[in-house]
Amino acid sequence: MKLIVDIGNSRTKLGLFSGGDLMSTSVISATPEKNDLTTFCAGNPIEAIAISSVGENLVQKIESWFPNIYLLNIESSTSFPIKTNYKTPNTLGIDRICGLVAGNKYFPENTVLVIDMGTCITYDLIDANKTHLGGGISPGYKMRLDAMHEFTTRLPKVDPKQEIPKIGTTTNESLLFGAGQGMKSEIDGIIAFFSAKHPNLKVILTGGNHLMVEQRVENAIFAAPNLILEGINSILLYNEKLND
Repeated sequence: MKLIVDIGNSRTKLGLFSGGDLMSTSVISATPEKNDLTTFCAGNPIEAIAISSVGENLVQKIESWFPNIYLLNIESSTSFPIKTNYKTPNTLGIDRICGLVAGNKYFPENTVLVIDMGTCITYDLIDANKTHLGGGISPGYKMRLDAMHEFTTRLPKVDPKQEIPKIGTTTNESLLFGAGQGMKSEIDGIIAFFSAKHPNLKVILTGGNHLMVEQRVENAIFAAPNLILEGINSILLYNEKLND
């Protein structure tokens, strides 16, 4: 079994893979402890580990928890099965690269737009030649709500877990509607923008908040909640082959 660890800004996602097949997943706090990982892996001998992290670097800790097991810490210098046109590849989020690798694997004959809805929303485009063309970053849903509270005098802080109303009839509802409908319209607009340039475009939606808009966006999309885990595993398998 391969242990895949995706450490994000607000949560960590774990996956167990047998070859290219995802066997189980778990979501834990953004800073995993030894017990979180050992409990998740209980009864499954681990052959290799791969880590993608946008936050605290926990590689040395995890190495000490799983001694004598091959560990791949995915970073900008890692070998990837795709190319990028990004002018500053060292600043390109590893989670974005992992999403692109998996997105290309899902639809290798198409240009693919990967939309990852986490703390921020990231948009990344990869073509059938396995080349990352670039993308964009915008605030996530909670960040939009928090910003309106923090950068104004009187707007309240609202709970992002509340249902997004069809129209705002109170200030709280207006904030929820504005942030939610604005996010939906943004996603629809960006999909339409890239679809006009790439008629064969496939769209993949992933990330912790993907369910918020999966049924709301007007364009056809493919939901892949474990896309980043799948990308990390693909990069691990690719590097293992290089090292054979």
